[in-house]
Amino acid sequence: MSDWQEAEQRIERAHDLYERGKWEEALVELQRAIEINPHMGAWHFNLGLTLDMMERHEEALTAYRHALEMDPHDIESLNAAGANCNRLARYHEAISFFERVEALDASFEACYCSRIVAYTELNEHDRAEEMFYLARQYKEKCPVCLYNIGTSLFARGRYDRALWCWQQVLEIDPDYPQVHARMADVYWAKSQHAEARRHLMDELRSDPGNIDTLLDLGELLMEMGHNGLAAEKFRQVLDLEPGECTAHFQLGVLAETEGDGRLAMDRFKFVLRHDRQYVGAHLRIAQLYHRAKNRPEALYHANCELAHPDMDYQTLLELGSLLMELGQLDAAKVAMQRVLKNADTNADAHHGLAVALLMNGEVVAGIEECKRTLTLQPKHALAMSNLAMAYLGCREYARARYWVAEALDISPEDHHLRQIANRVRYESILRRLHDFPLNAIRWVGNIFGR
Repeated sequence: MSDWQEAEQRIERAHDLYERGKWEEALVELQRAIEINPHMGAWHFNLGLTLDMMERHEEALTAYRHALEMDPHDIESLNAAGANCNRLARYHEAISFFERVEALDASFEACYCSRIVAYTELNEHDRAEEMFYLARQYKEKCPVCLYNIGTSLFARGRYDRALWCWQQVLEIDPDYPQVHARMADVYWAKSQHAEARRHLMDELRSDPGNIDTLLDLGELLMEMGHNGLAAEKFRQVLDLEPGECTAHFQLGVLAETEGDGRLAMDRFKFVLRHDRQYVGAHLRIAQLYHRAKNRPEALYHANCELAHPDMDYQTLLELGSLLMELGQLDAAKVAMQRVLKNADTNADAHHGLAVALLMNGEVVAGIEECKRTLTLQPKHALAMSNLAMAYLGCREYARARYWVAEALDISPEDHHLRQIANRVRYESILRRLHDFPLNAIRWVGNIFGR
C-alpha cells in the first residue's frame, strides 16, 4: 500500500469516527494522514472541525489557518476561522475573517450572522443590527440570526424585542439550544421569577446535564428565597463536575446565610485552591475573618480581591464597604472609582466614594460626591443624611437642617435621622449661645459710642 493510499484510508476512518462522535480517535487518524500528506487543505479543515468538537478552539484556529494557506479563498475555512475567533473573544480578528467571506461571496449569509455576535460583544450594537438586516436579504427566517440579534437587544435592555426574537427562533426550530435559557434571562431581568424558572426548567428538559443552566436555576432559586432547592441544584452540578467552582462558591454563600461560617470558609477556600482568580472568593473570606475579629487576615484577603483586574460592580461595592470598615480608606476609594470608571451613573458608587472621602477628612470632595449621588438618585436618604453630617461638621447649620429635613421626608421614622436632627438643633443653639455675649458687648459699645 502506498503512503497516499494509507492517508486516504485514514481520512475515511476519521470521517466515520467523527460521524459516530469518536473525536479523539478521529483526531489521531487525521493527524497521521496529515503527517503523510500535509498539503491537503480539506484535511486541515476537517482537523479544525474535530478540534472544535473537543473544545480545543485555539488549536482548531491553527488548523483553519493551515487550510487557508492551501486555499486563501476557501469560504468555509474563512467562516470557521472567524467563528473560532468569536469563541476565543478575538472579535476584531473574527470580523476581518467574515469581511473576507463577504468579499468573496456576499450571499454567504453565515458571515453576517456571526458578525452580529462580534459586534454585540464589542458593544457596537448598531453594526450588529446592520448585519442582521443584511443577513435577512439572503435568508429571511434564520434561527441563528434571530438568536444572535436577540442577544444584542438584551444587552441594550430592550427586553421585549429580545423576547420576541427568541420566540421566533422557537417557532422555526423548537429544539434550538439555549433559547429557553435566554428567555429566562429576560424574565429574570424583569423580576418575573416564576416565568424565568419555568423557562430554565424547559431548557433542562431538553438538555438535562447542562451545567450553566443548572447554575442559573440555582442562583434564581436563591434570589427567590428557595435556598434548599438551590442547594440541590448546586449539588447536582457537583455530581456532574465535582470541581465546578461556581457551585462550590454558591454553596458557600448558602452556608454563610445559614450561619455555618466554618463550612462557608471551607467552600470559598476550595474555590481559591482551584481558581486563584475567582471573583468574590477573597471578598467572602475577608468578610468572614472581619466578623471573627481577625483583622490581619481580613485585610490580606480584601487586598487580594482588590488586585483582581476584572470585577463586577456589586463585588466592588461590597469590597469598598468592607475596606472602609477596616479603615483602608484609600483602597476603598480605589474600589469605588473602579466602578465609576465604567459606570459613572452608578449612584451607589458615588455615595460609597462620598463616604470614603468624608471619613478621610476630604469634606469638600465628599460633599460634591453626595450631591452627584442625589443628581442620579434624588431620594437617596443616606446621601442626604451624610450631607447633613458633613455640613454639621463645617458648622453650616442651615444647610445641615435642610438636608436632614429632606431625609426625614423620605424616612420619617428613621431613628438615626432623628438623632441627627436633634444634634443639629442642639449644636446650632450652643453656637448661638456662644456668640451671644460678644454680640451683646458690641451692641452696648455702640450705644455708649454715640
